[in-house]
Formats: sequence, structure tokens, C-alpha cells
Amino acid sequence: AGGKGEGGHPMSVPSGIPVNEQLKQCFGDAHASGSLRLIKVLIQNDELVAVANLPAKGNDEEDMHEVGNFLDAKDPCYVLYRLDEKNENGYRWLLLCYVPDTSKVKDKMTYASSRSHLRQFLGTTFFKHEVFGTVKADFSKAGYDAWVKMKVSASPLTESEEALHMETLQSSAEACCMAGGVGSGASAAMVHGVSFPATPDVQNAIADLVKNGKNYIKLGLDIDKEMIVLEEVAQIDISQLGEHVPNDKPAFHFLRWDHMHEGNSLSSIVYVYSCPDGSGNTKSAPVKMRMLYSSSKQATEMLVCSAGGQVMLKLEINEAAELSEQVICNALHPPPVAKKETFSKPKMAGKGPRRLVRK
Repeated sequence: AGGKGEGGHPMSVPSGIPVNEQLKQCFGDAHASGSLRLIKVLIQNDELVAVANLPAKGNDEEDMHEVGNFLDAKDPCYVLYRLDEKNENGYRWLLLCYVPDTSKVKDKMTYASSRSHLRQFLGTTFFKHEVFGTVKADFSKAGYDAWVKMKVSASPLTESEEALHMETLQSSAEACCMAGGVGSGASAAMVHGVSFPATPDVQNAIADLVKNGKNYIKLGLDIDKEMIVLEEVAQIDISQLGEHVPNDKPAFHFLRWDHMHEGNSLSSIVYVYSCPDGSGNTKSAPVKMRMLYSSSKQATEMLVCSAGGQVMLKLEINEAAELSEQVICNALHPPPVAKKETFSKPKMAGKGPRRLVRK
């Protein structure tokens, strides 16, 4: 869970979508009894839920062709596929992550970033492989056999090399997922950036801010249209910044602070990402909304760079109370650290040059 940022310092933003009780029970029963071959999992109402299952008919190779019947042309999903193989933990499973190219960007991001949470919650040791794909054929018997062949043909790796290799595969799958590319046999990891385009009025407002126009802009996301949108433009004093921070939904804020410091006239662009987490005087925004805003931070900042400006300070906050002129000033211009006064220690007896002692 995300914690409250103190004094505008960066804070973590929650991104895990919980596994609901029905899915926990369904997977637990299937693992214990071996009666089900697969469980289809969707994200609904900010929860990971089991929406369909298939009893085992033949062996795991014969039943593999059934997976495609549970995949929709445009909608991502997970499929938990039980193998006949067992180890000391019981049956082994495949975690199949299906993210078609035609999925909405927000859905690609949500499913890619929730995969590891699903696996970890159900039990990482139960899963033999994770297979990522964008078309139904990736999860056919032929597609899976090709993936296994590719994996087996790779040179044997040490444990640390295997961990590094998986990290690389995850990063590649993530990029593929977000770009809408084709990929199979890699698992998608946490998404680090979503590139929603900005509307023309956003671009104009940013350009105006950089060129000494109005000094405050608030941006948001139109999640349905998958766009960065303009919510507010104003000329404000830095002391009024907190008044523009909503307490029930995330927002991106840009303030050009024209001020004096040590006799110099400065113009500094401050970028604030506000994301209420339910603590203090805030109401927590929905999980999907927080995830999309968090993943759009970098793309939003780049709008200033594209307009020829430079962000001098970035802050993440939970609520308006964390913002003040003093907080921003101290972050932009850290006060000098007081030099700690030290005292020389007297030499221990018997140390140093010999001295003449008069008696």
C-alpha cells in the first residue's frame, strides 16, 4: 500500500489489484483435487476474479487446444493452466498472460502490471512457466511446444544468470505489450510508462507556461479516450498551489515559480504529482486510475521538455497540506548544512614526544 509522502517527498503508489476470495477458493480446490484443467481470470471491479473454468478431459497436452476457446479477440485475460506433472508442492501450473494487440492501452498496462501479484498471491512455487502472448496461436499446443523448445535450446544458466535473463525477458515483454507488438514466451513485468497523447490545448498551455504565460497548469487523464487533458490554467501565487490539489483523484500540476534567491531572479518549473491514497483528508482514487496516473508521470513531464522547458523540481504528494512555499523553497534551494564543530582530543598518557619533567 502507498504511504503518505512527508513534506512533498516521493511516495510509493499502490498498484496491486487484489485476488478475491472466490478465485482463491477456486484455485485452492483445483490444485488439491486436480479436477480442473484451466481457470480463466479477469480484472473486474478492481479485483482479480475467476470467470470460467474447464474440467480436465484428457491429458494436459490433449487439452491444450481448449485454451483458445477462452480467449477473446480484443480483451486481455490470464489463464491458469494445470499440468499433469507434480512436484513436492503438488500439481504444477502455467500462468498464461494473453494481451491482444487490439487491447486498449489502459487494459494492457493493468494486466501487465498485475501479473506478478497474481502469481505471488496464489504461490510462485506452483507455477512452472509464465507464457506471454498476443494471439490465440501462442497458447495452442504447437505454440507452447515452440516456446518450450526455445527455452530448452538456450544455454544452461546459473541461478543469478537465470534471474537476469528473466528480468530481460520481462522488460522486453513489457515493451512489446505497451507498443502492441507481437511476442511469445516472455512474461510482462511492471509497466514503467504509458504514452497517452496530449490534446492540442495541453500542448498550447505547456508552451505558454514555458514562454512566461500563465504560471499554473493542472492536467488529468481522460481514461476512456486515453488522452492527457487540460483541466485548469491560472495565474496563482505559490501559496495558493495547495488550493488546486483535488482530494479524491490524482492530478499533474506544473507551476512556474518566479522568485528571488540570494539576490538572483529565478524562474523554476515545479512538477507536482498528487495522488490521494485515503489517508489524511483524502479519499482514495480507484486502483486502475492510480496505476494509470502513476505510469503516465514521465510522459507528462516530457511535455515540458518537448516545449523547450526544464522541470527543476519534482514532488509526489498525497494531499494539499504537504505543499507549502517553504517545502518547495527548501527542495529547490537546500539550506546549507551546519558544519559540525569538532574538538581535538588530548593525547593519551605515554603518547607523543617525550617531555622533560621537572621535579
